[in-house]
Parts: sequence; structure tokens; C-alpha cells
Amino acid sequence: MNLVECQNVIKQYADVLDAKSKDPALMTQVLKGINLDIRQGEQIAILGQSGSGKSTLLHILGMLDEPTSGVVKILGQDITGLNEIQRAQFRNENMGFIYQFHHLLMEFSALENVAMPLLIKGVSNQEANKEAAKLLELVGLSHRLNHNPAQLSGGERQRVAIARALVNKPKLVLADEPTGNLDKQNAEQIFKLFMQLNQELGTSLVVVTHDLELAARFSRVIKLDDGLIS
Repeated sequence: MNLVECQNVIKQYADVLDAKSKDPALMTQVLKGINLDIRQGEQIAILGQSGSGKSTLLHILGMLDEPTSGVVKILGQDITGLNEIQRAQFRNENMGFIYQFHHLLMEFSALENVAMPLLIKGVSNQEANKEAAKLLELVGLSHRLNHNPAQLSGGERQRVAIARALVNKPKLVLADEPTGNLDKQNAEQIFKLFMQLNQELGTSLVVVTHDLELAARFSRVIKLDDGLIS
């Protein structure tokens, strides 16, 4: 079963000085016709030079940006036709996001950070905390529940971010350079955690990375070159 279907996805931006212009000569085409299917439970690494369109593709898959043209379907839903409220609800129910920088809320504990997506969804505080504690135990941080991000190491913060991304049991997790700021030992721990969670929860993983060794360990590697899958 295909979880994601991209059909001839094109993304172009107007020159910043001519943001309202429709003149093709003033447009920069970042994605030039992406066709991509992602199966349920698949592990995909996306490789490419800076400016190749990796992050743009990830943002479109995550509904943080819209294609200029083309079709993107997730779980059979054409997401390009949704309004902002519908998009936010769809993201919260079906997707998890992990970034190179953890983007944790510094004034909240690890437990509170992980519980946040459930609270936004309307889950009770008690149930949200219970589920958050389970995820933090899964990522090896049951002893750090009440620590704020400032009290955690870089690897621990990234594991909290992973727990937060997974607390809603998303069908799809999108990660942008998730090990980019970690040393080799922590990067290895994060990779093993990804594989464990992929197997235990059946979550599809799409990871943008510059790390060739890391990418080679995924079930499929996609290379982007100048806005096209090569």
C-alpha cells in the first residue's frame, strides 16, 4: 500500500525582489517534476547537494509548503486541496517531524514537550502524560522526565524530539538532518532508535541527510539532483 504518492510535483519561487511577478524569467524552479511513491513502513533516505530541493520536498510532504503544481496524496487524501485548519489537523494526526535542531520548548520539561501534541489533539492531561512517559521510556529517558532541555545533552534533546514526533503514533515521520549536530556515537544511537521504532510501530521514515554511510543503511535511497530524482 502506498502511504504517499507524488505526481509531477513542481515548486518554484519568485525572486525575492519581484515576489508578485509571474514572469518565468524571474522564477526559480526548485522541484522540476517529482514522481515518488512511499509504501507503508518503508525507510527512505533522501540525498543531494545543498540546493538540490531535499528540504523543499520534505516540507511539501509535511504540508508545511504547497507545490506550485502537481498532486500530493497521503493516505489517499489529496492534501493540496485542504485549507490551513484541515492541514494542521491532518499533520497532527498522521505525521511526526524531527529537525536538525530539536525545537523543544525550553521552559517545559521533557515530559511536557512530548505530551504537547496530544494535548493539542484534545487528549486529557493525565492520558497525555502517561503516553509521553511511555515514549520517553522507549527512547531511554525515563530517568529524565522532569528535566528541562537546558539540563539535557544534545543527544538526549534529540531523543526527546523523536519521542515528541512519535507520541501520536504517526503513519509518517519526516526528519531533516536529524543527526547533523550529533557526534558519531549519538548519531548511531539515533539511527538504531529509528529502526527500532520503524519495526515496532510500522512508521514510515523519510530522512534527509548528507551522511552517505547513514543513508546506505536505509531500505531505499533517493538522490535529488537539481530538483529531479536522479
